[in-house]
Amino acid sequence: MKKPVSTILIVFLALILVVTTVLSFNIELNLRVRRWARQLPLMGSYETYEVPPQVVYLGEEGLWVEPHTEELLTINAETGKTHFNTFWLRDSLYTHHYDAAIGQTNLVGPDHFITISDEGEVSVDGTLQEVRIRPVHLGESTFLPYEDLMDLDIFDTLGIRLQEEATSGHVIFSNEYLPYQSLNLESGQLIFEDLEQMNAYRDKTLSLETYMQWGAIREPTKILERSPGGPALAYANGDESITVVTENGTVGVIRETESRLASLETVQQARLPEWKPPMDEPLMLVWEAVYSRNPNVETLPDMPGVNVVSPTWYALTDDAGNISSMASNDYIRWARDNGYQIWALVSNEFDIDRTHEFLKSAEARERFIDRIISEALTHGYEGINVDFEHIYMEDKDRLTHFINELAYSMRQHDLILSMDVTIMGGSDNWSKCYDHAYLGRIVDYLVIMTYDEHWAASPISGPVASYPWVERGMVELTKVVDPERLVLGLPFYTRVWRERPSTERANSMVNRSTAIGMQAQANFIENNELSPIWDEESMLYYAAFIDEEDLVKIWIENAETLSLRAGLVHELGLAGIAGWQRSFATDDVWPSLRDVVFSTTD
Repeated sequence: MKKPVSTILIVFLALILVVTTVLSFNIELNLRVRRWARQLPLMGSYETYEVPPQVVYLGEEGLWVEPHTEELLTINAETGKTHFNTFWLRDSLYTHHYDAAIGQTNLVGPDHFITISDEGEVSVDGTLQEVRIRPVHLGESTFLPYEDLMDLDIFDTLGIRLQEEATSGHVIFSNEYLPYQSLNLESGQLIFEDLEQMNAYRDKTLSLETYMQWGAIREPTKILERSPGGPALAYANGDESITVVTENGTVGVIRETESRLASLETVQQARLPEWKPPMDEPLMLVWEAVYSRNPNVETLPDMPGVNVVSPTWYALTDDAGNISSMASNDYIRWARDNGYQIWALVSNEFDIDRTHEFLKSAEARERFIDRIISEALTHGYEGINVDFEHIYMEDKDRLTHFINELAYSMRQHDLILSMDVTIMGGSDNWSKCYDHAYLGRIVDYLVIMTYDEHWAASPISGPVASYPWVERGMVELTKVVDPERLVLGLPFYTRVWRERPSTERANSMVNRSTAIGMQAQANFIENNELSPIWDEESMLYYAAFIDEEDLVKIWIENAETLSLRAGLVHELGLAGIAGWQRSFATDDVWPSLRDVVFSTTD
């Protein structure tokens, strides 16, 4: 009896040795066997677990977890209503602002203006509604009950949707205006909580080891869900994983493969109102700087090509929203007689603190908007040009919301809205305070002040607007704003720089500068008998000379250099140009710019 048993044992051990040897050299077969082994009842067990519920917003390129999730879920349980952060209506072009002083939340978008008081009173486009909606304020955020908003007739325009029947416990919001990517999950697809869990599974069962790792195979795999298959929203993360959101609300990751990336499809259920350029030709705007008095219209030159004038007539005078006016009937008649549209400019006088208080007040913003629109209708302006500069970074979203409120009101009267901003980058209070991408979606024209590359107090001397600097700034903007809404700003001025060695810092110069217009520039060159040379780097003319203890430098703007930059209108598909300012320009500028801006390209 012992001999057959010994023989069987030897054969069994030999078989194991052969199998192990084969699997040691045949890695593909090794992996295939281990995958098969995981399907066996005793080997391929899975342990499904749940993560704490979260409030999740699905964006276009990723998902975002609400920081106030715990508080919000408690409020949801107490009220029986599902609250969402109004910030996430931005994808529907709805912005919001809460004025704590009067307890009012304003929501404004392309088609509607909604006000909601803390007591629940709701008005839509000035009409009181029967439905009551009570907002919740947590920190700096305002939350609205989804179910109550559904009772508004205009609810569909908001675009936000709550994913129903989420068995995961998550509260998931999406937006019908956003394009999402989706894929079909395979039946049996394992969904992991995160990349770490997914990689642990791969290391345990699919690593290129030359042994079977039976203990690891028998250990249950922790997963969120073993999918029955079906569609899911998907985000490719760029780290060999894809985040998926299943129909039952599971949010997790799966392995990224070439076939899965290839199978991603874009889906979108709704589209925002289409924007059409209000001008049927390229824009050639010039600002008319009005400080103490308006110009004598009898002395104004012919400006061939110009189709819009923007006199600087209005300014915010206090934080209550009042504005001053220097409107001139004579100038208005002159503009009409010469076929120009008028887009009157309104500024904040660069007063950062006044602007801060103004932007916080719903009543002040309403007073300002009512007044400026009344001025436009009374005088027959075609548009308004907003020049709000020097803004606190903390007021960035408040400024965007104010412009959205103004844009809504101006659309009700078919008025054109343009806004002046600097290029992206730069300092907090002069450039980063603008949400360029978002503003470019709510105004008709975003006018880019591509000048003051080297500003009055610049630590080094240089051109006001070199070609590479302007081109780089405009190219970056076309990546985030429709080029047909972008207007290229041109300076009709330059700076005379004076440098002398510093007496306080080694190997450094002390700079001071003076801004001069183009005619003053011509006089300066003639009086100093300068012979400008071409600066290939800046694509401007340049001259320098010694005046007593100063090294004097000037980068020269003329019709030629301005026309070179105006060529970006066609290269980048821009809406047109705007020049600061009319009185700085020489007469040869207008036909030169006209020939470029209105030229046709093949």
